[in-house]
Amino acid sequence: MSKAGKITAAISGAFLLLIVVAIILIATFDWNRLKPTINQKVSAELNRPFAIRGDLGVVWERQKQETGWRSWVPWPHVHAEDIILGNPPDIPEVTMVHLPRVEATLAPLALLTKTVWLPWIKLEKPDARLIRLSEKNNNWTFNLANDDNKDANAKPSAWSFRLDNILFDQGRIAIDDKVSKADLEILLIR
Repeated sequence: MSKAGKITAAISGAFLLLIVVAIILIATFDWNRLKPTINQKVSAELNRPFAIRGDLGVVWERQKQETGWRSWVPWPHVHAEDIILGNPPDIPEVTMVHLPRVEATLAPLALLTKTVWLPWIKLEKPDARLIRLSEKNNNWTFNLANDDNKDANAKPSAWSFRLDNILFDQGRIAIDDKVSKADLEILLIR
């Protein structure tokens, strides 16, 4: 074998080895290690408590409905258990939303076009408490941390978000509106 052939074979082998190592690392990674970072970043961005208290995991699966070479690309199916989202500091109730389990699928090839595409997200037994204390004080308005730092001349993000389906199995939404004096409970039954 010539010197150029040996160099080409070595580079190809190293590249293939890197791909195999990356696949093994992603497939065996313990996603629960990311929970503290996710909880801290989401809580800071939303200006309210957020926590994934249960299991966080990712399963990679090929999509049967895809055709051609796209059918060989695995899609991540993410699940998280025991998720809570608290209220802003000026609302007395402790939890705005509790979800025993959330599942979602991400279309990875859409990321190449700067689109975060979730074909579906499934919320199992959502329990939400919506509270309005006054015209301008409620728990469903989010004052994001980066809203204060917005530059008026900044270009909008090139990224877009697409969500096709939200699935519920059953759940509860409680509404406590002090302005209209409404106290409702909506049960979602499958």
